[in-house]
Amino acid sequence: MRSRNECTLEQVLQALGELGIPHRLVGAPRPVRRVCSLRQREAQGLYYYAGDAPGPIDDLEGSVIMCRPEVARSTDTCSAIAVEGDVQLAFYRLCARLFRTGPEPGVHSTAIIDPEARIGDSVHIGPYAVIGKCEIGAGSVVNAHVVVMDGSIIGERVTIEPNSCIGATGVAWVWAPDGTRIVLPQLGGVHIDDEVFIGTDVTVVRGMFNEMTIIGKGCMIAHGTKIGHSAVLGEGCHLANNVSIAGSAKVGARSFLGSGCSIRPHTTLAEATIVGVGAAVVADSPTPGAILAGVPARRMPDKERPAGMPRPMG
Repeated sequence: MRSRNECTLEQVLQALGELGIPHRLVGAPRPVRRVCSLRQREAQGLYYYAGDAPGPIDDLEGSVIMCRPEVARSTDTCSAIAVEGDVQLAFYRLCARLFRTGPEPGVHSTAIIDPEARIGDSVHIGPYAVIGKCEIGAGSVVNAHVVVMDGSIIGERVTIEPNSCIGATGVAWVWAPDGTRIVLPQLGGVHIDDEVFIGTDVTVVRGMFNEMTIIGKGCMIAHGTKIGHSAVLGEGCHLANNVSIAGSAKVGARSFLGSGCSIRPHTTLAEATIVGVGAAVVADSPTPGAILAGVPARRMPDKERPAGMPRPMG
């Protein structure tokens, strides 16, 4: 079986040129079989290294490494591609150009689709998916066992991984004087904007009354996350695994929420907020770019920016 990450040096150099990324080969052209991680090294790999130190070039066998021009050099067993600018960004753009991991468009025979659903062009709907009275935009991927409930609007080029539910019923209720629980019907919907990624086992609850739960353009939502009714995520937010956002919370654009953190109902976070792993946010954070950590979460010094998260824009 052909591995997903196979490529040749010729394909790499051609793609870099097509992307307009300034580069030059340092050393002899070497056969490349596939892209590899520096944590899992093998011969004839294509690697990237974004550091300023001499780097791992001496330890690679028969391989090619993309790196900064001041680091680039060749050895008896390794050549380099000197890249101007951000090496990591160049490598990610290269991989996005070379490799396609999504399924082909089409509707699986086991999927159940409501006759009133509106499905755009080039959409993939996987096995045993259940699609209600909703809209799904062009180029989107709805994988196996996904449920999209009535009143959901999904934009273009959205990916929803297996076993997720869009438009689930929220739990809102009060006690009556006689001790009876009165459950409020959930009458709103969900609006997921374009180019959103939703991982496995994610639940997005529909809004209350006439409200929509909104996922902004370009958001990345990792596996196991739960998003409550009428919550709003601004554009470009990144949610790590198992985040819990309660109802009517608002998260500003380009915010980063660490694994296992939770956001209290009706809480508002400014744009570019960073929430640490396992933090419990119980109050508004109006300052853009603030770092919140702890239980309850408190603002941390900016210098303590967590590792392992995407670099800020700009």
